[in-house]
Amino acid sequence: MNIFLDTNVFYNDPFLQKGKKPILLQLAKHENVKLFICQAVFSEIEKHHKTFFEEEIKSIKDSFSKMESYLKPERDTFGMNIEVENLLGDFTTYFDGLTEEGQMTIIPYDVDVFNHVMEVDMYDRMPFIKQEEITNKKGDKVLYKKKEIRDTIIWYSYQEYIKKHQIEYCYFISNNTKEFSAEPGRRTPQEEPYPLHPAIVEDSKMLAAYKNVHDFLAHNSDKVKELFTNLHAQILSEELYNQVWGELEEGLAEELVTRFLEKEILQETHNYLSERDTDDIHEEYYMGGQVAPTLFGEIKDIEFQEATVYDKAISVLVELEVETEVEISLYDAGYADRSEKYRYYGTDTLNIKEKVVFLIPLNEEKEIDKDNFSLRDYVEGVTPGNVNVEIIEMENIGHMDMFPELDYGLDY
Repeated sequence: MNIFLDTNVFYNDPFLQKGKKPILLQLAKHENVKLFICQAVFSEIEKHHKTFFEEEIKSIKDSFSKMESYLKPERDTFGMNIEVENLLGDFTTYFDGLTEEGQMTIIPYDVDVFNHVMEVDMYDRMPFIKQEEITNKKGDKVLYKKKEIRDTIIWYSYQEYIKKHQIEYCYFISNNTKEFSAEPGRRTPQEEPYPLHPAIVEDSKMLAAYKNVHDFLAHNSDKVKELFTNLHAQILSEELYNQVWGELEEGLAEELVTRFLEKEILQETHNYLSERDTDDIHEEYYMGGQVAPTLFGEIKDIEFQEATVYDKAISVLVELEVETEVEISLYDAGYADRSEKYRYYGTDTLNIKEKVVFLIPLNEEKEIDKDNFSLRDYVEGVTPGNVNVEIIEMENIGHMDMFPELDYGLDY
């Protein structure tokens, strides 16, 4: 199995540590499984990683500058010794390790890919160059060409590499269905491959394309299980699977979330809300401003959905709700000083539905007594992790109306 990855697989997770992505790295330790990224993907991941740290460090320094005038130097201290270059060094070292271990290949730039880029650009080849329509200020409809050169480079880097190295059993993972898929690729059912765009499918060397790692693993579950070398995984996935599912469904999954993962889930929810615009919180906040979520949310209604046993871990999917508050500060057009650019308006309460995937490492130090097996006992002393949070829906359940309808008490 040769798996080619797009940049979006690494979104907010450059080390592939969230949800089922570690399973992909475990699979790549098998001699028959390899991961591939092209140099364009690697460079883009590195750029996003660098930008993330620069923005977060700037945010910390900005917060300190706002507080500085209230601090007493002899009592209050602030220290930060973080260099972006050191963090990027960790990133490079990590990928060097993957390549040295044979888990991942970084495909260098290929001069032959340039010929494809030129053809796409010269002849407006779909799907990477599309005619789109916009309406200008006069109300006239104007056609323009939207070019996705980066996607062109990624796609043909993989096609050229596969052809030149005569690789078989190739798969592509990218949620960029707008560019790579035929319509309606984005509506492809979960755990199924999506159809490639007709302009590229004929010459494609890919057996299938998937929106995410979960869909790839689920659709190829039989092939994946054939690669298992862990005896515990074989027993748990075959002989004791009903017992595993039953205990998780009867409360163990909820207990593990509450006991080990609450803080991380609330932090991921906080991060998501911190990136929202005010009108995402409520349509009345159209004038813009700032959203400040609290870390003190509450996890509610945890429901077990799915469990899959892999070579080194049990993957668990739950759906849950988080109830939390966000403080809203709105833009003040008449501000006199930058510190007064936003004014606190109020606090809204949100109910957020989420899918959460986490992994329970297999405890290979314990013997499995098939006749008296208890998953609760088996995982005792093991800490679940690799949490991945996906927001399904957000509902505002506590909002103070900005424009209430006034009742003047008039009776006509």
